Order: sequence, then structure tokens, then C-alpha cells
Amino acid sequence: MGRSADGSEGATTYRRCMATKLLQEADLELERAQAALLERCAPDASIRRIRWRGGETQVVELGEGPTLVLVHGGGDAGFNWYPVLGALADGRRVVVVDRPGHGLAEPFDYRGVDLLAHGTAFVADLLDALGVEKAELAGCSIGGLWTAAFALEEPDRVERLSLVGSPPGLTRSAPRMLGLAFGLPLVGPLVGRRLLANPTRDGSRSFWGRLLVAHPERLADDFLDADVAHTRRNRDSIVSLMCEVATPTGVRKDLVLGERWRALSVPTLALFGEDDVFLSPDGWSAWQALAAANPLVELVGVPRAGHIPWLDEPERVVGELDRFHARASLPERSTT
Repeated sequence: MGRSADGSEGATTYRRCMATKLLQEADLELERAQAALLERCAPDASIRRIRWRGGETQVVELGEGPTLVLVHGGGDAGFNWYPVLGALADGRRVVVVDRPGHGLAEPFDYRGVDLLAHGTAFVADLLDALGVEKAELAGCSIGGLWTAAFALEEPDRVERLSLVGSPPGLTRSAPRMLGLAFGLPLVGPLVGRRLLANPTRDGSRSFWGRLLVAHPERLADDFLDADVAHTRRNRDSIVSLMCEVATPTGVRKDLVLGERWRALSVPTLALFGEDDVFLSPDGWSAWQALAAANPLVELVGVPRAGHIPWLDEPERVVGELDRFHARASLPERSTT
């Protein structure tokens, strides 16, 4: 093929090479930051790559026994679970996954994606790649919505479901900051990219304190370093996801499962921080009504904890998860 007269082919090749180089550098920065955090929190864990139908991602595994899969929230990554990984792996096999476009997963463009179908397919492929027919699932925020959607579609593959940190989808409520940053038509991607530009430790701690935890002062420096590296590597993927979730008035209507939540047929623990800014008073009331209507759903509040409650109150959250996932029997749901 001949060289283009205006040099556009060479310019395109150069941009691709630079993009590849920048991604490789970002990968290395995040790998080092996550390795340092994992060495402190769960040094015996193993790391490997797996494939799903849309690409490749990373899983971290620790322990032996029944499989518990941990799915992080939107804009976050699997390393969020590292501080409690060791405690949760006592008597079970715990698997932490990076969702597409997050952590060390391959970049992913969420624009125009059916998020519920995508999430269900991803969880199914993940279990297949792990060689697990049926597992216990725990999801935070959007990860909770994905695991719940999967439990509704494939209940025979879910032993128990924990929603740790309120997921979107029962109501449309969401922090106003989210809608203003990502939900404005046309300008949302621009505002989102600007918001996530040039991440720093101090900026990360401040952001987490506004939206994700009640006690940002408890976040360790190595955790914040991993978050900074993650944000720098995955900004475009994160922005594309959040712009598909948020509108100026809350969560997108097509992500609200509504009455479908009442059809959950697997034992489900809704474990939410009482200071979770993603959970409005109306949201609490809706979850209370859901738990009253479905005996398989248990609602537990964690005092002094935010949207990612195990980072505020790790012992309480691990204790509740151990209690729930160790239960030998639960009430049967009426079929009448």
C-alpha cells in the first residue's frame, strides 16, 4: 500500500503506537500498585487471566472450598476487595474479578451497550471460565445490579447472593453529583473525563469521602495509589459506563428492575452502609418493602459505613457475610 499524500496513514499508525505504549505504561503502573496492596492484604493470593466473550480480564483467587465470587462497582476495580480478601477466604475459595474496562481488564467501550444483558453474560462467562456451575455471588453497586440480574436469569447457578453496597435498579435515585458529572446530554463525557483527569492521592481520598466511604481518613496510601493508577488507565472506559448509567434526574429508567426484584428466588442479603449516599430515604423504604415481600431477602444496615461498607467497617461486614453464606437453610419462598 502506498503512502498517503497527506501523511494521514503515518499519523494514524503513530497514534496507535503511542496509544499502545501509553496503555502498556499504565498497565505496569497499575500492576505494581495492585501487587503492593495485595502483598499487604493477601500475599498468598494467585493472579491469572481469563477470557469472556467480549475480551480478557484478571481474576485474583485465594482459599479453598465453596466458591464466592466478588464483583466490584462502577468506576471501581477488584482491588477494592483486597482489604477483606484474606478474612473472606477462611474456609472458602474467593475470586475477585476486574469487570470489563476496569482494573487490569481489557479496555471496554460501554456506549450503546445493553448493560443488564452485558452484565448477565459477563457473570455467566466468568463462572464458565472458573469451571464453576454454581457459586455464591457478592456484588457492590453496579456489580450488585449485574449479579442480581444474573440471579434472576440463571437462579440455578447462584447459591446465595449478597448485595454489599446499594445497587442501582430498585429506584432511580442516585447522588446529584453523579448526574451532573456524567448524565448531561452531549457534555457528560467531556465533564466526566475532566473530572477524572490527573488523579492524585489527595484527590482520590476527597472523591471517596464524598461518594464512597464514610471515613476517607482510614484509606491507606497503597490503596489510594492503586485507585490513582486504575483511574489513569481506565478513564475512558469508566466515563463511557457512567454516561450509560446516569441521567440528570437519576439512574436510567431501563436499568430499574422494579417489581422484578420481588422475583428473586435465591437467598439474598442486602448489606448496606447506613451512610450510603447512593441510598435515599425512599430507597431504604423500598428495600424494606422488598424484604417484607420476599422472605428470601434480608436487609441489614451497617452503622458508620458508606457505599463501600467493608472499607469503613470491615469486621462487621465480613462477619455478616460469613453468617449469611454459612447458613445451612433458609425459608422457602411460597409458590402461591
